[in-house]
Amino acid sequence: MSRLCTSLWLVGSVSLSGLVGCASGGGAQTGPSASAQPAEEPPAEDEAPQQPSPSRARAPEPEPARRAETVQAVKTAVAQAEQAPDQALASLRRVARSDPSDPYAPYNMGVLLERQGRYDQAAQAYQQALAADPQFVPAIENWANLELRQGRGDRAVEIVKDGIRRSPEQARLRNRLISIWIATGETDKAEQEAKKVLKADERNVGALLNLATIFQQRGQLELATTVLDRAREIDPEQARIWINLGFVYLAQDEASKATEAFSRATELRDDLPEAHNNLGALFVEANDFEAAIASLRKALDLYPDFAQAYVNLGNAYKGARRFEEAEAAYKKALSIDPGLTEVTYNLGVLHLDNKLPDVDRLKRWSIAKDYLKKYLARAEGLDEESRKRVESYLTEADRGLEREKRLIEREERRRLREAKRKAREAERRAETEQTDGTSEEGAQTESQSGPSDPSEAPPPGSGPR
Repeated sequence: MSRLCTSLWLVGSVSLSGLVGCASGGGAQTGPSASAQPAEEPPAEDEAPQQPSPSRARAPEPEPARRAETVQAVKTAVAQAEQAPDQALASLRRVARSDPSDPYAPYNMGVLLERQGRYDQAAQAYQQALAADPQFVPAIENWANLELRQGRGDRAVEIVKDGIRRSPEQARLRNRLISIWIATGETDKAEQEAKKVLKADERNVGALLNLATIFQQRGQLELATTVLDRAREIDPEQARIWINLGFVYLAQDEASKATEAFSRATELRDDLPEAHNNLGALFVEANDFEAAIASLRKALDLYPDFAQAYVNLGNAYKGARRFEEAEAAYKKALSIDPGLTEVTYNLGVLHLDNKLPDVDRLKRWSIAKDYLKKYLARAEGLDEESRKRVESYLTEADRGLEREKRLIEREERRRLREAKRKAREAERRAETEQTDGTSEEGAQTESQSGPSDPSEAPPPGSGPR
């Protein structure tokens, strides 16, 4: 029997802003959304939160010729980042040292360092970008988002508010603040602020997305759909609109539409880990395990500490019968976030359904029981039906253990019988060989005592006369 394991969807945003090339005039711009490919403008409002450092005067602008060199060097580094990230990182460090007034080099350093899981260094890089330009919005957003993903929501709020004080006209930062409030559960405050932004600009897609997220979380799916349709009319190429639509479709049990929505999001923006994660989880549910593995590996390439993606990757490996890799993925998720109680359930089911290589036949059942007991002890708000199901698995593990013991006993008896049978056969072969040897010796003796040459016998009729 193969039981389904728990899939984890990402409700909030964890994505990193994409790599961006230098704008030739310097300074931050608010342009269309950027992907992980080289771009001339920083990512737009659908990117992840991140924020500035203490207020500093902007570094002096370099000479035009030197500025042109900086622009080209950053573009070159961004172009090579996907294939040679370490080389790109080294190039960006050189640019940052040679031109302290450029925010793009340290900003892109931060993005690459985040993708490598080097979060403290990434935060320093974003602050370095803000030292070059205190109003550089992508660095503000990425620094705040980094703090948020590490569970420091209050710090993320401080970072964005500091940015708003520097650039009060930036609706993009106000939307980022709203998204952080949503992520930290302050939805009433977030709704009020989103409506203020929309009152000033009814076509503000970032505010519409935030409002739709609030409605979706409250279960007001029709309202959420209406708001998202309005956002799609304004900017159909906005990837996060499709991500939010995917969540609404999931809530409405329309998996095929959700798959289409998440796929569309990845087409528009290939650097959004939550889109790849959610698409991978849907592929798991559709039993397309190889496609799921590819999507989830992409999510983890973008965000190495994405615990939920590791859970879904474990499910994909389990479905593909790659059990050792499934166990490793589940354990990685737990190491990143020990609070993911669903993972202990999935590990229990994995050992209950399958014997993993190098795991003792009897110990397997004990391992399954230990994980399932941990799940029952830690799971909060578990309904009675779910609790009874897990308890039935524990009973099954006990029965499996007893069944395995009896099987081992039968196998041992069979082994002993087979060993005895082989011993008896060996004895009979030895006796047969001994008997055959004796017969051969007798035949040889008789042969030796008979006439040795027929010519020595008297001729017929030759006796005495």
